[in-house]
Amino acid sequence: MKTKTQTSLGLVMLALFAALALGVRVHAAWLTQLDAGASRIAAQALTPLNTQSFKLIGTLGSPAVVMAATCGLCLWLWWRHAVSLSLWIGGLQVFGAAIAEAIKQLIARMRPLHQLVPDSGYSFPSGHTFCTALFVFTLLWLGLPRLKRHTQQLIAIIGGIGWIALVAMSRVYLRDHYVSDVLASMSLASGYWLLLTPYALPLQNTLRRLVPERIQTLWLHKN
Repeated sequence: MKTKTQTSLGLVMLALFAALALGVRVHAAWLTQLDAGASRIAAQALTPLNTQSFKLIGTLGSPAVVMAATCGLCLWLWWRHAVSLSLWIGGLQVFGAAIAEAIKQLIARMRPLHQLVPDSGYSFPSGHTFCTALFVFTLLWLGLPRLKRHTQQLIAIIGGIGWIALVAMSRVYLRDHYVSDVLASMSLASGYWLLLTPYALPLQNTLRRLVPERIQTLWLHKN
């Protein structure tokens, strides 16, 4: 994707996020109807099996688990001599999570009532969905160029999008978030990713110059 097209798409996604955030702040009727409709659908799907399945998905998609997986990926990249790439990916996830948390505090939307899995903090946007989306985007960004067949790439993309969707659905099903929360998270993560990735190589070059060589080789000497 060309940089100009990617930037334009990123701005569109951020505009969508801003529209959802504004709707939350002004208690827009269309947003209330959207959330209420999704909550009714989720209530109709309530079964013990679905509840246990979505609890597991929610746990795997939690910010703590995703951050741990990101750390593992970063350590592996460092071990593979891709130090600047490791630092860039780690920084992208940490900085993004900080932005999402700051927005949570700014919007200060209360969570839905009668949660199936009690959660604390504010509701908008969903940290589970945001962190999961960023991690999936990272894996696809790293992995797709290594898949030679278009069929393999398509399966990887569908699988990644499917996992993000499942994590988002789990948050609504478990009544920890409104559907507008998870839609906002996907929009924010997409816009954030699309706007920053064109600068991945320049930022990695800067990190390569800033990180002392002895730190870059520390892992290698220990192993």
